[in-house]
Amino acid sequence: MKVALVKPPPTYADWDTRPVLGICYISAFLKSQGVDCKIFDAYFRRWSQAELVRRIIEYEPTIVGFTAMTHEVIPCSQIAACLKGSLGIPTVIGGCHVTALPERTLEEFTAFDYGVVGEGEKTMLELVRSLHQNGTRKFLDKIPGLAFRDAGGSVHVNEPRELLSSSELDMLPFPDFEEYYKEPDAIAHEDAEYPIMSGRGCPYHCAFCMQVLGRKVRRRSAQNTIKEMENAISRWSAHTFNFIDEIFLFNNRETRELLNLIIDRSLSKHIRWSGLTRANLVDEELIKLAKKAGCFRLELGVESGDDEILKAIDKGTTVEQVKDAVRIIKESGISLSTYYILGHPNETKETIRKTIRLAGELNTDTIAVGIMVPYPGTRIYDMAIKGEGGYRLLTENWAEYDKYGGKALQVGQLTASELARWQGWAFVYFYMRNFRFLDLMKFILTYRRGIGFILKKLLPHQRQEHDK
Repeated sequence: MKVALVKPPPTYADWDTRPVLGICYISAFLKSQGVDCKIFDAYFRRWSQAELVRRIIEYEPTIVGFTAMTHEVIPCSQIAACLKGSLGIPTVIGGCHVTALPERTLEEFTAFDYGVVGEGEKTMLELVRSLHQNGTRKFLDKIPGLAFRDAGGSVHVNEPRELLSSSELDMLPFPDFEEYYKEPDAIAHEDAEYPIMSGRGCPYHCAFCMQVLGRKVRRRSAQNTIKEMENAISRWSAHTFNFIDEIFLFNNRETRELLNLIIDRSLSKHIRWSGLTRANLVDEELIKLAKKAGCFRLELGVESGDDEILKAIDKGTTVEQVKDAVRIIKESGISLSTYYILGHPNETKETIRKTIRLAGELNTDTIAVGIMVPYPGTRIYDMAIKGEGGYRLLTENWAEYDKYGGKALQVGQLTASELARWQGWAFVYFYMRNFRFLDLMKFILTYRRGIGFILKKLLPHQRQEHDK
């Protein structure tokens, strides 16, 4: 069997060019079991859909697997249909969308033959082996975490697969970056970052988050994480690591063990790293230890400047906690990025103003402001379906389920276009309020393609609203 693992081209702009750890782990795991596997990441390579399809056909796979967020599932289905027409091969869809809606995804997109629900390493291997060794589909119902369509066209969803334990995570081979870092010094340049995950899962219950890796946190051992870091340094000259755990900087024993090991192994003298934390986890002692261990940037989800909204979305933090956390981090000399969402349950213009004012007051190094998206598998999606929280679901065209330029949701009298206008104003206010005019120009130049894409999507919608 030859397996192609695919990430589709960007839907609007090349805003992120990091390797996709999900398919990199699956590829490494399949290869460790003797399966011929290759990654085709059109997002990273900036390939068009036609170029992606051409390269996959040249590889001549016997099975192709896709990873897709909700807004990517439609283009993935189009690529799958094209490959099935050219190669006649089975196709698999994985990622958060099919994990949230396995039966519906296969019913809606007939170009996908199988769905991998949740973590994909074991499920994908068992599917590949079943198709290769048995030559029939009769054992498919025995594979946990698999959704499939039977010969009559009916969709079946098997029992969930148990999440990998911490010890199993330690036994996984390191992610397969061979298609990303082909040269020994591929990430030696100053801005390059090596993505790494020290654990999977998040214990919190934010209403807007689809937790594809579950709520149980499973941490790799500190020794195993350090081993991967040292391998990346020696093999690819990695010097900057980005921990992409849903939360990396927990205030707990496991995190302190890893940070202390980074210091003890003298890695902190040669590398730097970034990661995500939460306002309720930050204290001066932890941040001092992180700084000593090489932390140069932290990311913090603020979400809203209104305490009642923070309660409504089960964020588990308060505005005062956010202010304290930001103060501690900034005083440490660590760079800080903060994230916000507009369009929370029962959001109003006044609560939006609170959020924008808070962002300006905090004046962190960078910000990201997204529009609420009712992703399937979240409580926000359930509320939107039921019309709760002032929500009106505008569409189930999955292409619109994007926090930049999407038009899936209305909150009270706040239309999708009005939310987008507030989104744009949030960035302008943040930089203008703090007299950061040069940073504003850099932001516009960096994201000009994405800004243009959003404006093109919004202008027809705004004309429709005006006509009404």
